[in-house]
Amino acid sequence: MKNKTVLTVGLLIFLLCMVRFGFAQTENGEPVTIPLSNPGEDGQLKLSLLYGSITVIAHSSKDVIIETVGNTSKKPAKMKDGMRRIGDTSLEYSVEEYNNKVVVKSKKHNKRVDFKIRVPENFSLNLRATNSGNIKVEGVIGEMEISNLNGAITLTDIGGSVIADALNKDIVVTFTKGYDKSPMAFTSLNGDLDVTFPSGLKANIKAKTDNGEIFTDYEMKMTRNVKKDEKKTSSGVYKVNVDKWVTGTINGGGDELLFKTMNGDIMIRSN
Repeated sequence: MKNKTVLTVGLLIFLLCMVRFGFAQTENGEPVTIPLSNPGEDGQLKLSLLYGSITVIAHSSKDVIIETVGNTSKKPAKMKDGMRRIGDTSLEYSVEEYNNKVVVKSKKHNKRVDFKIRVPENFSLNLRATNSGNIKVEGVIGEMEISNLNGAITLTDIGGSVIADALNKDIVVTFTKGYDKSPMAFTSLNGDLDVTFPSGLKANIKAKTDNGEIFTDYEMKMTRNVKKDEKKTSSGVYKVNVDKWVTGTINGGGDELLFKTMNGDIMIRSN
């Protein structure tokens, strides 16, 4: 596959400064440029990270540029036989590009590595983080699937469509470059959902929070859809569960936008 580029990057970490009781070290990776098979066409980025943050920013170049940053530690430098450690391979990762699909894989699953990636504006994203980091996206237009288990999700100045879930933090999204007329979903367990759409949004809204409030500045035509689950237990007790969602239409309705959190507020804003 002549268009396939596989890069395995081993990045060396240097000691930068000495403090009173040891050494403070900053682990930074040199930028790596990934040329696309079809420059100027839409692309896709996929990255799943166990420890660390992910930042993706749109730029005017036709390439993908990847930078990594490791932990900043104030602990004394490790010593062995009177020698100081000057580097390790904690920033090692691999990149595979084929037909404008870029897949990044960190090779050190037990150490935190933060990724900062620059992509062309029209790029779809599939990003997942698990521990000790947030996910931020700025200026990108495309289909986005974003998941963060223990960190926040912030998508700024974007366009396209989003499916986002953050288990324990907030989701903040601002569409300023338009939106795809397709279903979207924003879900959290212990966080607020704060999403801003263009004023011309046409959508069917379905929203629910168990321990919070729902707010909007759109003129929303409210509808009521109460789901009842009725059943009789083996002991003869009749039980009814009522599942209440706030539903309504904006500007005559359109594709469904779902908002659900257990412990947080929901804000649906117009820009």
